[in-house]
Amino acid sequence: MNLVDKVTVTITVNGIELVALKKLSLVSHMLARQLGGRSGDEQRCLATVLDDVIRQIEIAAALPPGGAP
Repeated sequence: MNLVDKVTVTITVNGIELVALKKLSLVSHMLARQLGGRSGDEQRCLATVLDDVIRQIEIAAALPPGGAP
């Protein structure tokens, strides 16, 4: 898989895992601020990707079964 490839996968995430991902996101953003410089930029990028994954999980969880609104 290349960096620009898009792949659709199905995963199961329970509530406690989503809470853990959100806490990891908060810690990642705080770490990025503390690091600063190039390392902070890279950490911020990783935290942003994690935020996007969390957002996608929350959107999918809000949709009715089958995925169509």
